[in-house]
Amino acid sequence: MKKVLLIAVLALQGFGIMAQKPERIESPIISEKDSVWYEEQKGLWKAQTQKDPTDETAWRNYYKAARYTSWLSNEDNSAAHQAIVEMSQAIPDTYTYNFCAFNAIKLGHGIGTDGDKYAEAALRMLPDDVPDADYNDWVCYLAMKGQEERMAKMAKHYFESGTYSENVLRYSYNELAGMASGGIYIANGDAAIIPKWLIQEGMGLSKDKTIVCAPFLAVKEYREWLNRKLNIVLPEWEEGGFDSYEAYERAMLQTIIDRFGSKVYFSATTYSKTMEPWKECLYNEGLLLKYSAKPYDNLAVKRRNVEERYQLEYLLVSFRPEWTAGQRLSANYAVLLADLLPYYAQHDRKRHDWLMRLLVTGVQNTSLNEEHKQGILAQLK
Repeated sequence: MKKVLLIAVLALQGFGIMAQKPERIESPIISEKDSVWYEEQKGLWKAQTQKDPTDETAWRNYYKAARYTSWLSNEDNSAAHQAIVEMSQAIPDTYTYNFCAFNAIKLGHGIGTDGDKYAEAALRMLPDDVPDADYNDWVCYLAMKGQEERMAKMAKHYFESGTYSENVLRYSYNELAGMASGGIYIANGDAAIIPKWLIQEGMGLSKDKTIVCAPFLAVKEYREWLNRKLNIVLPEWEEGGFDSYEAYERAMLQTIIDRFGSKVYFSATTYSKTMEPWKECLYNEGLLLKYSAKPYDNLAVKRRNVEERYQLEYLLVSFRPEWTAGQRLSANYAVLLADLLPYYAQHDRKRHDWLMRLLVTGVQNTSLNEEHKQGILAQLK
């Protein structure tokens, strides 16, 4: 019997080894993995590049696995740097190398500072079958450089590819739907910014709203584009005597707030540090925080958004696998809309039960661990 069990264990161990194979590396906003998985994939994809040094797919995945390995190891960029150096020797005159080199410079992986050179080289070589994940980078790059027409075309292609998360798009749609005409939306993070551009350029909706990516304010070309777009003059670092970048960013955002006042909105997912200077003047209207110098009945606006403007039924069922970011945003509704439940419990029981079902299901349909789910659901009681 012991011998039989031993053979069974060995067979299982052998199966585990055989099951190891290189897998496509996705962004963490699509599918989160741990450092062990990225490290294993890095080795598997590196072996593939050694077997076939011209395999661009292998090089791309090797670099991405190394990049996320570096990201999870407290900013140690050595793995990503090594991967990009090896790629430069194997496939230097390719779209894949120029795209990855642009990313490496953007992320500080130590191969120089002229990221634009590699970006423009890659865009000249842009293949007909652009890898889905690359659209993210190109839309952001073109927006950051203030090249609105090129960005709009890329965003339209991205939307039409049908590869972007439906849940993230729907969340962004609802954010935009809750805004006043001509509103200014301020946020940071791919899942907050990029889907807005896809909705505007791919669907032709909410084009009266201006999407401001707070981190891009550090880029001169972006500031110049925003100055033209909003007919304002953002302060320049050299002229302001700022003692930190945080102070400089605050001055730029204050310029926008001074000009547009209550038309300014922050996504609820925006870093709290970014919003800190105005926290006493920000009012939750559902998914967004609106700036207002004077108090007003923001809960009435929140109820209007939930009852008339937001499309929420998608929280009940998903017909395809969802991105990690999409699932977390679905759970976010429960956090942001929970304070409406007491009002509806008192004034509109049917509406209360409808909203409760949506919020609970939105949390339960995620892949969050049970403890995290229960922590969110406790806010609905």
